[in-house]
Amino acid sequence: MKRSTLILVALALLLGRVVYYFEFKHPPKSDTGEEVSKTAFPFRTDEVTGLKITRGGQRIAIEKHGEVWAITQPVATRADASVIDGIATSLANAQITRTFSSAPGRLQAFGLNAPALTIEIKTKKGTEHSLRLGAKDFSGNSVYGLIGEGKEVDLLPASVLTTADKSLDDLRDHSVLDLTSWDISGFQLKNKSGEITAVKKGSNWQLEKPRATSADTSEMDSLIAQVTSARMAGVVSETATDLAKYGLVNPDITFQARSIKGEERSLLIGHKAGDDYYARDTARPIIFRVNAELYKKLGNSFFVLRDKAIVHFERDTLAKVEIHNQNGRIVCMQGAENKWTVEQPVDSKGKEVQAWKFLDPIDNARAQEIYDSPAGGIAAKLARPAIEVTLTDKSGKTTKLSFSAESGGAVYARSSAGAQVYKLSKQILDDLNLKASDLVM
Repeated sequence: MKRSTLILVALALLLGRVVYYFEFKHPPKSDTGEEVSKTAFPFRTDEVTGLKITRGGQRIAIEKHGEVWAITQPVATRADASVIDGIATSLANAQITRTFSSAPGRLQAFGLNAPALTIEIKTKKGTEHSLRLGAKDFSGNSVYGLIGEGKEVDLLPASVLTTADKSLDDLRDHSVLDLTSWDISGFQLKNKSGEITAVKKGSNWQLEKPRATSADTSEMDSLIAQVTSARMAGVVSETATDLAKYGLVNPDITFQARSIKGEERSLLIGHKAGDDYYARDTARPIIFRVNAELYKKLGNSFFVLRDKAIVHFERDTLAKVEIHNQNGRIVCMQGAENKWTVEQPVDSKGKEVQAWKFLDPIDNARAQEIYDSPAGGIAAKLARPAIEVTLTDKSGKTTKLSFSAESGGAVYARSSAGAQVYKLSKQILDDLNLKASDLVM
C-alpha cells in the first residue's frame, strides 16, 4: 500500500474516533452552547385527531372519529388503533436533546433536504403541527428533525422515526371482523354441512337451527375466539369487484354475526388461494385472504357445535346416586361436607366411598353420535338396559340414565330428560359396572 494511502486511512480512523468521542460518548451541547431537553410538541396523545404521513412519495391520511381511527387516503379503510396510538404517543412524548443551525448547506448532512418521513398532526383544539425527519445521528439512537417552519434542526429519539415509518399495510386494521368475543350475541353460519343459527343466553350458547338444543360451550367459545382474533393474511384487492373470480358470489362459508348493540357483521369465504382462502368483510370494500385454520373452524358441522354431554349436573347439589348393574344395586348418599357413604347394599352401609369413581364417567361421557329421532333398531337396544343410573338432587328432582349392552363396539344411552339417544364408547360399561367394594375407601 502506498504511503499516501496509509496516511489517508490513518486520518479517516482518527476522524472517526473524534466524531465517536464527541457525538456518542460525549454529545456536544447545542449550537448556542446550552444543553437542551424539552418536549417537542405541546399536545398529549389523546389530543391527536389526525395524522398525515408522507413516505416514499405516498401520502397516508388518518383521522379519528370518536374513538375509532380510520385511513381516509389513499384508500378508505379501518386503521390499526394500536399502531396509530403508538405513533401519537411517540410524538407526544418526544424530547428534543440538541439543536443545530438549519443553514441550507447543512440540511443535506442531516438528511433533511429530502426527508425520509414527513408527519402532519392535527389536534382536538384545531392546532396543526408538522415534522420532517431525516437521518439518524452517529449513535443510531436519535434522528434529526425539523419541527414546523423552525429555523433549527432538532435531535429527537430515533423511535419517533421507526414508530411512524409504516406502510399502508402496516397502518391498516388487519382484523377480519370488527368485533370482540364479548360483542357477539348471536350468529348465523352457512357452510357445506348446512345452516346453523345460535344465540347467546347469559354465559351459555343455544343452537336454534337446524334444531333447538344446547351448544358445546368449549366449541362455541373456540369458534367465536378464532373469528374475533383472526387477522388478514394479506389484502388482495382494495375494491370488491369481480367477486366471482374469488368465489365470493356463492361463498363456501358465510358467517353473519350480531352484536349486543344490534349491529351486524358478515364474513364471506370463497375459493382457495394457495394455503389460504379469499375472503371479504361486507362492511369494507376490500378482498383479502384468511388462513386455513379459520376456514376449517367455520366449516364445523352442527354435531361438532352441539352439546354432546349425556347429562349436566352439579356434584354439590346431588343427594343420592343409584346404580343398577350386573353386580346388583348400589345406592350412595351425599351428606355433610360432601361426604358420600353407602346406603345399599346393607353389608357396606355407612362406609365412606370415592364418589368420583361413578360421577366422573357420567360427567365426562361425550357422544360420538346423537340420534334425535332414533330409528327402531337404535331404540330397541335400550329396551333392556345393561346399566341404569338415577341421579337425585337435594330438591328431589331425578334424572334416569340408561345404558345398553355393547353393540358393534359401542354403547347407546338415553336420559329421562330427552328423547335423543347417544352413541358412546364402550368404556362407559367398564367404568360403571362397579361393586360397592370398588367404591369403599
